[in-house]
Amino acid sequence: MSFQIPTGDDLVDFIKDFTGSSDDAEIKKCIYMAELSMRNIELPALRSDPYAAENIGVADEYGRIPIPSDMNKPILFFKQGQPGGEESSPTGPWIVYDRIGDRDIITQGMIAQLYLSPVNVPAVIRGKFSEVYNEYQFLPWVGEGALINLYYYKAWPLLFSPVTGGTPGQTVQTNAVLQTWSEGYVYGTLREYYIKRHNAEDAAIYQQKYTDAWNIVMDQNNLGKWSGGHTRLTSVWQPRQYRQYNIK
Repeated sequence: MSFQIPTGDDLVDFIKDFTGSSDDAEIKKCIYMAELSMRNIELPALRSDPYAAENIGVADEYGRIPIPSDMNKPILFFKQGQPGGEESSPTGPWIVYDRIGDRDIITQGMIAQLYLSPVNVPAVIRGKFSEVYNEYQFLPWVGEGALINLYYYKAWPLLFSPVTGGTPGQTVQTNAVLQTWSEGYVYGTLREYYIKRHNAEDAAIYQQKYTDAWNIVMDQNNLGKWSGGHTRLTSVWQPRQYRQYNIK
């Protein structure tokens, strides 16, 4: 027996069979409402490959990189040295960028030229980045043509939405979330169905199931099983000191 629900139509059939409903349109609306609460789920299947050519950003003349069209939220940006990109430089600098606010990146960027840019430093440097308009801006400044590896959670297409570049009437039938976290779709859709039917008791039951399933995913990330992070009690980056560039 497979626990996989392979397509959106199969999900509709499952919910109809489970609830006794015969209204496809109603179930699809409930699926859409459930998807709105799932947009920020952090699943491994939604992570970009930071070493793939399409996920290496190229800085423009102002040292900025356009935000990828499929970006949901950043995980980690890093620079592997000059010229950077697919192969790490033996001379550095190697930079890992921390996310800060747009107010801070603009303010600190005003005085960035007064600081010596690190070159040939045999260490990993803590840089900074933030969103400014529809681009990413970095500190220390990066030159035109510099390559930055972008590791992030990708946005995912909603079920039954039009397929980009597809034939007229063709809709999305599956996505990475349905393929790897179908319980989220099931519990979320049932919650929305019973909310619509004004059945608060059953809605609360499936809200709790949905929350439990969400927390399992987040625990996997936070405990480092999926995050790829270390499990030390203290961070390798500590202690943090406020200075323009932190060298560890």
